[in-house]
Amino acid sequence: MRIVRFLTLLVLAVALASCVTTTDPRLIAALQRTSVREIRIELAPDVKTFGFGDKPDQQVQEAVRTLQATMAKELIGVPGGPTRGRLVVTLHVFDVTTKQARIIGGHDSMIDGTVRLEDAKTGQLIAEAQNIHGEDLSMRGSGYGVIVAVAINAATTSGAPDIMAQRLSKSFTRNVKTWLTQK
Repeated sequence: MRIVRFLTLLVLAVALASCVTTTDPRLIAALQRTSVREIRIELAPDVKTFGFGDKPDQQVQEAVRTLQATMAKELIGVPGGPTRGRLVVTLHVFDVTTKQARIIGGHDSMIDGTVRLEDAKTGQLIAEAQNIHGEDLSMRGSGYGVIVAVAINAATTSGAPDIMAQRLSKSFTRNVKTWLTQK
């Protein structure tokens, strides 16, 4: 009986060990030789945008500017190699909730995009990440009841007019930085 348990555990351990993902050392080396000097943000032709209310084109452009500013602040010079790089971000989903939707309906914000790192001089592709995701989960205080949750959500959305875009931009930028600085 003990032998059967031992063999079962051994098989499970081997199965779990084989599930470990490893990063290609060539990718890491390519990323470490590069330093982001430019950032360009594009919207895919079929980009899905939600939560932009009456003037979606203007609000999307303002949210993109917020993302651009956040990324420039956090990513210029990263990871620090000698090759000048251009980061090209193609957004496929760009959903910034409105304050009202977040407070009342608990609507989340999210960004999904493809991130390419190119040589700034030649345009040659250095590395690409297909599915970078950023999100700002909306409902805070939900375990305390509806009234308390609405009050907490109202408090967390007060401040700058683009607070929702700022939070979402920080989340997405943090995930891009994690990808650029992987070891």
